[in-house]
Amino acid sequence: MCQNTRYPAAYPLHTLTAKSVVRALMQFIGIFGIPKVIQSDQGSNFSSHVFAQVLKQLHIKHNQSTAYHAQSQGALERFHQTLKSLLRAYCVQMNADWEDGLSWLLLAAREVTQESTGFSPNELVFGHTVRGPLKVLKDECHDAEPPQNLLNYVNGFKQRLFTATQLAKRKLSSAQDKMKRWYDKKAEHHVFLSGDQVMALLPVVTSPFQAKFSGPHTVLKRLSDQNYLIATPERRKKWRILHVNLLKPYHVRVDNVLVDEVHPVCIAETVTSAGDEGSGDGLPVPDSAMLTGRLKNSEVLDSIDTVLSYLSESQRFELIQLIKSHSDLFADVPSCTHLIEHDIEVGDVQPIKQQFYRVNPDKRKHLDAEVDYMLKNGIAQASCSSWSSPCLLVPKSDKTYRFCSDFRKVNSITKPDSYPLPRMDDCIDQIGNAKFISKIDLLKGYWQVPLTKRAQEISAFITPSGLYSYNVLPFGLRNAPATFQRLMNKVVGCLDGCSVYLDDVVVYSDSWSSHMERLTALFDRLRDARLTVNLAKCDFARATVTYLGHQVGQGKVRPVSAKVEAIEKYPVPTTKEELMKFLGLVGYYRAFCRNFSTVVAPLTDLLKSNVKYIWSSVCQ
Repeated sequence: MCQNTRYPAAYPLHTLTAKSVVRALMQFIGIFGIPKVIQSDQGSNFSSHVFAQVLKQLHIKHNQSTAYHAQSQGALERFHQTLKSLLRAYCVQMNADWEDGLSWLLLAAREVTQESTGFSPNELVFGHTVRGPLKVLKDECHDAEPPQNLLNYVNGFKQRLFTATQLAKRKLSSAQDKMKRWYDKKAEHHVFLSGDQVMALLPVVTSPFQAKFSGPHTVLKRLSDQNYLIATPERRKKWRILHVNLLKPYHVRVDNVLVDEVHPVCIAETVTSAGDEGSGDGLPVPDSAMLTGRLKNSEVLDSIDTVLSYLSESQRFELIQLIKSHSDLFADVPSCTHLIEHDIEVGDVQPIKQQFYRVNPDKRKHLDAEVDYMLKNGIAQASCSSWSSPCLLVPKSDKTYRFCSDFRKVNSITKPDSYPLPRMDDCIDQIGNAKFISKIDLLKGYWQVPLTKRAQEISAFITPSGLYSYNVLPFGLRNAPATFQRLMNKVVGCLDGCSVYLDDVVVYSDSWSSHMERLTALFDRLRDARLTVNLAKCDFARATVTYLGHQVGQGKVRPVSAKVEAIEKYPVPTTKEELMKFLGLVGYYRAFCRNFSTVVAPLTDLLKSNVKYIWSSVCQ
């Protein structure tokens, strides 16, 4: 195939020896002349002494493409697929040998306009439309008039050929630039010097149709920006010319890395500085998802210089000044926004009255303490409502309790709010390769949204000590996530470099100056919305943070080690209900398991109604 005109030629051969290839090449040269350059793959027939001698006699330069790198001659490889499809269709429909139809199929292919050049190969080679199958059909509809003047025809022919060549050059160059831009978007730029150690994509010795990275191999010489001469002494061919895309740097593994040598960005500095003491047994610092600060904002502000000790002095000073200039965001008690109110639509149903749950004396103290906290801070008030929902304490990861109301019966009659929540994977992917990541957590986020009068009456809760009603949005209501996400989208929805999922806000950027600008803009928005931030659970200007149950940063996403450990230590499910819980747990990290549905198929089969629950070795 001609590289410029995309003119293809194909010859049927009985064998693929060098002599057969040379004979076919002579047929091509006999029609179109001797080319200056020939590019081929690294087949033995093209690498033979006979082929090299022929090219030397004809003064033809020989370029060989890199193995396992089809982009070296992409147009030809793509035409191979097209020609094979045409030959297959010809043999099936005509019930004939492919050699009989090869010349006709090539004639049809050569008159098709190429997208990259804007012309058909025939037009660029011959300067006019060759009478092929399409031309025959066109002549039946429109009779072509013969030229009246030979001189005018010749002059017009030359002009058409020159114009077509110039247009084809510009369009081909534009198409190649466009393809290169698309490819380079995800390409990594590598430059190797002589003596560098690299990993190379080479054929598997026992299976030449497969390839994998092996090494290390030594770079002998840099032939061009794309091609390198690589030493392969352990193989039959002691050296190879490889494209840079088939190479990647070789890094020596460093064993026995001490914890003290780890970069500070990987240590949970925020936790240790807040007063948490280590185990003292020399073990690595636990995952930050398990050790999150629970101090008051005022206490964290007093030690903010220590908390941000992982930053440089100038960066730490600038960030502290920003925090202190927005000190009203870091109160110890959650504030209440004025941008939105939560309502509960239940129609004309009768009020639902329920009794409180019995609790042991120890939990009773925690329950009463939570109620007193809410009463003192205006989160709840004594009530005379005809509605009542019981309350319970849910253990949290830091061994404390979260006060929750059981709104299951209220939720069953509540009209749903279909406002969408963002996809977690989209929020995580937005961070990408950002160098600075800050995670902002709101202080009891739901409690910063007020309730309407109707919602206050319907959300009334009962404890052993009395009946109360919420003044703010409680945890557990059916439409609470939709309302809170609507609020957060109003506050930070249009900020650049900012992602929000409920009360978890992430700010990310590639430079320190832009990061400070985005943090300032976010703090201004939060202040205008009268929201309060939980400083103890925030991370500022980190390289990696724990966000939505994942370790994200530096272009990588990893599962949280504590959650992986919980999955590994999960006891064997003994009932279908326990199995459903386990599948829900592991399904959260399904993106990290290739062919997840196939892997868990033995477990999901046990959930079928007509299958008896038997835990087999396959399930284990």
